[in-house]
Amino acid sequence: MTRINVDLSGKRWQMERMRPEQGVKEGLHLLPAEYQGTHFSWNFAKVPGDVYTDLYRANEIDDPYFGRNMHRAKWAADYEWWYSRRFALPNEMQGKHIRLIFEGVDYSCEVWLNGHYLGRHEGMFSEFEFDISEVASFADWRDGSNMLMVKLDPPPKNYRNCGGKKVNFSGDYFSGLVPFGIWRPVRVEATDKVRIKDIRTDVKVLGDAQAKVSAIYTVVNHSNTSQEVIVNSSLTGKNCNTHTLYTEQKTVVAPGENQVEMTLEVDDAKLWWPWDMGEQNLYTLEVQVSQDGAEMDLTQETIGLREVVMDYNPGYSREEAEFPWTFYINGKRHFLRSACWGGQPSFLYGQNSLAKYEDRLQMVREANINNLRIFGWHPPEIPDFYSICDELGITVWTNFTLATQAYPSDETFVNGVLHECIETVKQRRNHPSLIYWMGGEEVFFSGAHEESGNKALMEVIGEAVAQYTNTPYGLASPLSSESAQNMGFKAHESIHANEHYYQGGAEFMEEYYPSLDCCIIPELTAASAPSIDSLKKFIPNDELWPMGPSWAYHWADIDILINLNFEVFNDYKMGSLEEFVEATQIAQGTVIQFALETYRRRKPKMSGVALCHFITHVPDIKWGVVDFYGEKKVSYDYLKRTYQPLLPSLEFSKRRWQAGKPFEANLWIVNDYQRDYPELSLEWTVRYQDQNTECEGSIMVDVDADSASNLQPIKWVLPSDAKGDFEVQLTLKDSTGKEVATNHYTLLVGDQQQAKQQSLDYLAKAQQRLEEHGHCVYRYWPEMWES
Repeated sequence: MTRINVDLSGKRWQMERMRPEQGVKEGLHLLPAEYQGTHFSWNFAKVPGDVYTDLYRANEIDDPYFGRNMHRAKWAADYEWWYSRRFALPNEMQGKHIRLIFEGVDYSCEVWLNGHYLGRHEGMFSEFEFDISEVASFADWRDGSNMLMVKLDPPPKNYRNCGGKKVNFSGDYFSGLVPFGIWRPVRVEATDKVRIKDIRTDVKVLGDAQAKVSAIYTVVNHSNTSQEVIVNSSLTGKNCNTHTLYTEQKTVVAPGENQVEMTLEVDDAKLWWPWDMGEQNLYTLEVQVSQDGAEMDLTQETIGLREVVMDYNPGYSREEAEFPWTFYINGKRHFLRSACWGGQPSFLYGQNSLAKYEDRLQMVREANINNLRIFGWHPPEIPDFYSICDELGITVWTNFTLATQAYPSDETFVNGVLHECIETVKQRRNHPSLIYWMGGEEVFFSGAHEESGNKALMEVIGEAVAQYTNTPYGLASPLSSESAQNMGFKAHESIHANEHYYQGGAEFMEEYYPSLDCCIIPELTAASAPSIDSLKKFIPNDELWPMGPSWAYHWADIDILINLNFEVFNDYKMGSLEEFVEATQIAQGTVIQFALETYRRRKPKMSGVALCHFITHVPDIKWGVVDFYGEKKVSYDYLKRTYQPLLPSLEFSKRRWQAGKPFEANLWIVNDYQRDYPELSLEWTVRYQDQNTECEGSIMVDVDADSASNLQPIKWVLPSDAKGDFEVQLTLKDSTGKEVATNHYTLLVGDQQQAKQQSLDYLAKAQQRLEEHGHCVYRYWPEMWES
């Protein structure tokens, strides 16, 4: 074997707390790999992981996610934490070039091996390594003769100073607990004097079965003299039948890093597509470096033959929207039925696993989502995440971690951000699922942002990463907020559709969502409580019902949830915990259905919409349709139905209709598939009480590929004594009578204006509490101030 790896990840790490700067004074960095040394009784720890999970496992803190425990764990961030790993190296590594590789440490650390200082690193997302060829030990000691010491610094407390280099930990769904730890794998790798450091591939699609792969290999020569080598490349179908393509190139590599370029013409190309547009064909690109017939290094990448191009949205002039927001994959429009991922599965890295990623992403696919947006409040995902999305055909829009702050503009800060962004791109750029990079999240969102250097920072990030990838880049989202327009951005770019939720009843959904006029909605918020079984896992029993402070501590906007129940049901649904929880989930689903269908019907003028969120990274009472424990809410079913690629849809102007008056709506069909559907039958039924059919009909229609069509109006007069609600059922059938899609709506009998006034009255009382106490937990329990 020319490349030998020893994985240092796992459960053999140990950790100890020290006051800042105490560890070096105590000489921890000099401890040898002795079996009964000072470190023998340190807490055991796991890598990848985080400090809090290790402390919880060791019983030094209570479960951070239960009740209001997060604040009780904040003390851990005031200390430095020493992580040690004793290990052996195989004799086969001797004589090779040996490197110690960290894939990611949050946030800053210093490293020693066998008492030798290796160096310091800062920045969560960049991989870093040390040459240990001269200090590695091959002595035969019990459990190994190598002692690795990693000192984690106390993490930064001011996110503004580390944005772009660390995951966000401050905002309206964070407790202020700062995560930190060795969050990615650690390994030792030995190679010959010439190795392949990384691979960049760019694909140009030339036709339905033609593509060109352009690759750049970074080849490192560790010797002091130039080396003549042969670089062989092969491209083979990984999950598709194709013939293997080969290319060979003789080159001379100077000491240090060298760039070797290669091009492959693929005449029988099997293209990679999002799942609703085609197959997810993947290829293995294998690269070998040899000299005098002997292999020096061998590595490989999984790639897909796909090309992403952005175009302008039809219907807007350049004075209305100056940026392209329509995604084309291999020349065909890709409407984003998206959701903001809301992950990682756990805010505390030690609780994540590949199994969780596989489970959650399978639910994404099941929900008919074709795109995930990772926005700047969450970290770019681990490479395994993108590999799963490659296989499932889910495209990914990835933000860098710059969110809702006015960032520093000094050279040191900017250079640090650029380094982390570039390394993030290099680690993920070959995944076909990754179709968009973005600089910031809500960084043009306030007066402070207008006066900051945020705009210049987003622009320079785009310029920097463009040197390492051909995947499109966008500055930030939203680009049409009030502050963004004050900064010169156009009025119809991207808008975050969150104010229906945050207004807490000032506007009903039928007023708010249709009023937004923009190219794309990257974020649309609705919230609910998780199931009672899930609530019991993190809310103390005596706070479950009536609600106690742990509800608000876990980010429940209680007044908003109560008033949203009223908007959807004409009832606050406060009779019991069971009634309230179910109502919030149905209310969330109802908002999802109305809002997402409103924007899907606008294609192609609108090019996508993203629900915020799909999952949640802590146990909370907030936005996910799948909760922290992986349980689907009722709202998940609404999302799955609403995101059917072929969708019968009902357009209506209000949810409340008066008894004795006509109900009026329009029938639509939205088709995101890239194929026509001739001779479909759209059937509709209106039912009121006891499932009696009050109105029904059908229409024959030919549905074009990639289309949204307004077919015809329907009308029904409500009984004069009607009350409660009524339902509308839509069914699409093919020419054989087979059902191909369905949709369903529950509407209310009532007076829209009276309901609106009641909603405003409740909101006024909620605003009084908010003005007195601010956005704190205690505004719902003012008696806590008295004690």
